[in-house]
Amino acid sequence: MTKQGWLKTQGWRGVLALGLLMALSACVTVNIYFPAAAAQKLADQVVGEVYKAAAKGALRAPVAPAVSAPTAPARSAAPATDSLSMASPYHAASYLLAMGFSAISGTAEAAANLDASSPGVQSARAQVEALATQMHPYFVSGAVGYTANGQVTIHDAAAVSLPQRAPLNGLVSSYNQALSNLYQQIADANGHPEWAGQIQQTFAQAWINKAPAGYWYQSPSGQWQKK
Repeated sequence: MTKQGWLKTQGWRGVLALGLLMALSACVTVNIYFPAAAAQKLADQVVGEVYKAAAKGALRAPVAPAVSAPTAPARSAAPATDSLSMASPYHAASYLLAMGFSAISGTAEAAANLDASSPGVQSARAQVEALATQMHPYFVSGAVGYTANGQVTIHDAAAVSLPQRAPLNGLVSSYNQALSNLYQQIADANGHPEWAGQIQQTFAQAWINKAPAGYWYQSPSGQWQKK
């Protein structure tokens, strides 16, 4: 093999190694990035609508929420394979670097939005609103309140009559199941079931921050406070 051929072979090996590194970098970005800002935006929107529906006693018809920013224009297709094979290792490396950073940027851009328009999410939201409407009088009376982890629990059982306490416990249990399902459906709809816990914590703050005056909630230490 001539010296020129040997150098070209070594160059192409470097290009292949570079391409592998770019692919691994893109994978790592997908696995570790949680869009906290987008989750907060979605939580604020959903919680606000639930509180509004509960106060009015009317259920919202499921619609696709407008929480995602406009998607970026589609990027041009990659050059044909034969064009790349004719390029020098230097040009091929430059091309792979550009495509690698573009892929990573695109991954981060996609992760910056949360999709909440899936049928599962919409159904979960409708169920939460239906139960929140039934729960509303108990929140107002102080019989129940929100916990620091995005769930509901009994605050003052004496605020309801004895015959109502068993049905209230069942309603609280159903509402908590509906809330957990909502958090999981949002995570599943975005291809990251493992995000359910982070989404729940994000919603936990929204339930408290947007709660109407007079609602009770627990601090992280478990102390009850009134809005």
